[in-house]
Amino acid sequence: STRDNTMAVKNLPNCLTGIFGIPHDVRFLFDYNNTVKEVVAHKLILSLASDVFKREFFGSMKESEEVIKIVDTNQEVFKTIIAWTKCSLGFLSSLYYLAEKYHIEELMDKILISILEQKVTRENVLETAILAEKNLLIPALSDALLGLVIEFLQAATQVSPAYVF
Repeated sequence: STRDNTMAVKNLPNCLTGIFGIPHDVRFLFDYNNTVKEVVAHKLILSLASDVFKREFFGSMKESEEVIKIVDTNQEVFKTIIAWTKCSLGFLSSLYYLAEKYHIEELMDKILISILEQKVTRENVLETAILAEKNLLIPALSDALLGLVIEFLQAATQVSPAYVF
């Protein structure tokens, strides 16, 4: 049902933490100067974010191993990619707040662009409106979030041309 889907969407960020109890199902290992470092993740989440991960875990490039050695980048960069797959409007808003606090303008610009590329749905429209209201003291952020809400509401209430007399 729609209510169950809404609950699932709301609980998804919590499910991705170790506290919730759903274990990571893939490990990426990095060997740098004879020191092995690890990044853990959820295959499903990575697959939803990337067609390459989808093919690697479930498709034509399927890896049978739950441990994957990464040789073409370092752990720090790869962790950033993993974190990016979990970005929500709430996360981006919090990140924007810090970027604004510390006057990292290039990051602020990139976050706003990313926010404007996000999809507002029936499930997250209210949350997005609340985020916009909570960030009224940061006009660029609040306006971007509110713009997404307005865009969603306009599309949702648009009357089909067949019904116009």
